[in-house]
Amino acid sequence: MTSDERFSVILLAGGFGKRLGQDKAGVALLGRPLLHWTAERARAVSDDLVVVRRPDQQLPEPPSEDGWVECEDLRVDAGPLAGLEAGLPKIQSSLAVAIACDMPLVQAAVIRGIALACADVDVAMPVIEGTPQPLLSAYRPAALEVIRACLNRGEGRVRAILADVSHVLIDEETLRAVDPELESFSNINYPEDLERVAALLSARASG
Repeated sequence: MTSDERFSVILLAGGFGKRLGQDKAGVALLGRPLLHWTAERARAVSDDLVVVRRPDQQLPEPPSEDGWVECEDLRVDAGPLAGLEAGLPKIQSSLAVAIACDMPLVQAAVIRGIALACADVDVAMPVIEGTPQPLLSAYRPAALEVIRACLNRGEGRVRAILADVSHVLIDEETLRAVDPELESFSNINYPEDLERVAALLSARASG
């Protein structure tokens, strides 16, 4: 990817939110669905948003007429790898940054940096404290064959595709250069996470 190459964003919204106690995409954060917060961050860097949901899931309406393309998982309860399988064929460019819908603090510079890292490979994946971060990573449709092969053999871990695709791992130092506190990778798993992020956003809004 060159600095002016267009890229899409896939928002993975099919999480059940079992630990949170409710569907993640629709849970209210300061009066707005969580999906809206993350979509707003994504819209700042791309005009092509694809939202992937579960077949039985009702998503909040888009926050503006710009909207998004909506599609559903092709497999039941197969995790985020199935979300990539469904979303990648829908993008309008040759590259997408996939973002979990429960990452309302994701920063534009981080999204762009991850996309740029995918210049000559099929996958660019950040690594924090030795752990790959597949739910904020860049993917090209060329990875679809490997993604489907993994799903067909019952492998649902996104990182499993790395053995069979060209990829680059983005180190923590590179990420901290644009996001010192790595806020972009904060997600909402528990009610206390929601409260923490709400307090942070409220404080920033009040100056």
